[in-house]
Amino acid sequence: MTGERITVRERLAPEITASLFANYRTAGDAILELVDNSVDSRLPGRPLRVDVVVRPAFIQITTVGGRGMGPREVEAHYLRWGASAKRGRNLLGRYGQGGKAAIGHLGQGFTIDASRPGDESSWQFSDTRYRDRSRLKVYELHPIPKRVDRALGYVRIRIEAVDRRVEVKRVAGRLVETYRPLLEREALTLTVNGAALHPPAIPTSERHEFRVEVAGEAVSGWYGVLAEEGPGVDPGLRCYRLGRLVGGGELFGHEGLARLVGEVEMPNVPLTTNKADFDRDSEPWIEIEDHLHRLLAPLAARLSGATAPTPARAVRVTEQARRLLGQALRMVELRGGARREPLGPIVLRPLDRGTRSRTVEEDGARLIVINPCHPLFLARRGDVWYQVETAARELLAGADGVPADEYERQVDELVLLALDLRARRRKRAPSRQPKLNLVG
Repeated sequence: MTGERITVRERLAPEITASLFANYRTAGDAILELVDNSVDSRLPGRPLRVDVVVRPAFIQITTVGGRGMGPREVEAHYLRWGASAKRGRNLLGRYGQGGKAAIGHLGQGFTIDASRPGDESSWQFSDTRYRDRSRLKVYELHPIPKRVDRALGYVRIRIEAVDRRVEVKRVAGRLVETYRPLLEREALTLTVNGAALHPPAIPTSERHEFRVEVAGEAVSGWYGVLAEEGPGVDPGLRCYRLGRLVGGGELFGHEGLARLVGEVEMPNVPLTTNKADFDRDSEPWIEIEDHLHRLLAPLAARLSGATAPTPARAVRVTEQARRLLGQALRMVELRGGARREPLGPIVLRPLDRGTRSRTVEEDGARLIVINPCHPLFLARRGDVWYQVETAARELLAGADGVPADEYERQVDELVLLALDLRARRRKRAPSRQPKLNLVG
């Protein structure tokens, strides 16, 4: 009928919340999300402590000194999917789903204890079948004795029946790198299985502090030159939001700067939903990127001709790569393959950034030169298998008339033989036993 109006409504099927459990690539990503929530609970001028405990059957994250939660916050904020009191505020979280989804990713159930600063007791609620999303949940909160000083906010999340593989060492390493500025200035104390995390220093031979106004916000940090000797550090500036690492290796439009390092706090730049990157189409990012490009230009010009420091470990494994590849070549020849010239030395020398390797003749010998400035070399830190494969590709590339598929097959054959040789060698290596001094 003409003029008749029909009302339609949006609906939410509770099962859709289960799909958010799969948002995380690894258990480490999910743990990071829960720690992000802890960091967001910081109170101005007060230190925050976060203790992470990882056991085969459970994961526990305890936050002491933050805003905490009472019954009102649990119902109005924590249990509301897609609605967050953080939205519009200068915090990491915005979408009201990350922590809840992280719990569902990690385990079958949970128990949460929470209280606000000043509360006499804590409130506890639990769910042993949290992954059952056939209906939205209803919980009863029970008062329990507060485990910390009354003046402190407190949240303890214990995830039960964990069925994800958690590499504790890797998780600890990610937490150190992710919250480096907060840990360095002791705004955050972070432990994993009782061990306090302390970030190692970034070794520099030159360092410049900066603070500039961009888009009405203070962008601050430092940039400098990576020391030639010291632990391996990825080049580029690490970009933070509220002291939390969001992106690394940023050169802000410059190229080939293997020794440029630094850290920059980027306020007011929107993040992607999973905090894996900044919104690079946003106006704040574009303005900051342009400003930092100009700020770094003098140092970039000075470093552009500098040779990237070759990791000492990469230099040590070059001879090992040559031996493995040489033995693999001999095995191919014994199997009836075409005879080739003996494998000459493999050396590490800077080449153009886009050149992976090159064959040169020096003093009547053919050398395979591997470029330590190539992005893949830097990403792999020049490990033995990168060098074996690169040298094999360079060695076989000189054969005339070999189809591309046959070339790839030959490269794969050499690399796989080298892998087998390494595995056999390790299997034959005698276990180290303590020497006994027998006195007769």
